[in-house]
Amino acid sequence: MEPSPAAVEVRKDETTRLYEALIDDQVVGTLAYETTGGRATLTHSYVDPEQRHRGIASALARYALEDLTQSPAKVGIYCGFVADYVQDHPEWNDAVGISRSAFIATRTARDTTSER
Repeated sequence: MEPSPAAVEVRKDETTRLYEALIDDQVVGTLAYETTGGRATLTHSYVDPEQRHRGIASALARYALEDLTQSPAKVGIYCGFVADYVQDHPEWNDAVGISRSAFIATRTARDTTSER
C-alpha cells in the first residue's frame, strides 16, 4: 500500500547536511546539501528502492527548495533528480533559477553514461 503524501514527513538535519524523508519515523530518503561562500548546493538524493515511485524524492525536492528560498544564498543544483524536478515545475524558475543566479546541472553533469 502506497503512503499518502501526508504520511511522508520531511525535515532538515543541519548536523549531517541532509534533508530527510520519513515514513513512520523511519528515514526512507535523503537529499544531501553543502553550504559554502553564500551558496547552497543540492548534491545528491537517495530513496530506498522499496519506497521509490511514491513521491518521496519530489517531497524532498519541494521541501529543500522551499527552505532555500527563505535564505539569501545562491542555489546550486547538482542532483539530477532535483534538476529534473525544477525543469518539470516552472514555478521554481524565479525562486531558484534565473533571478537567483542558480547553477542547475546540465544533462552531462546528471548522466555521464548516456549516449551523446
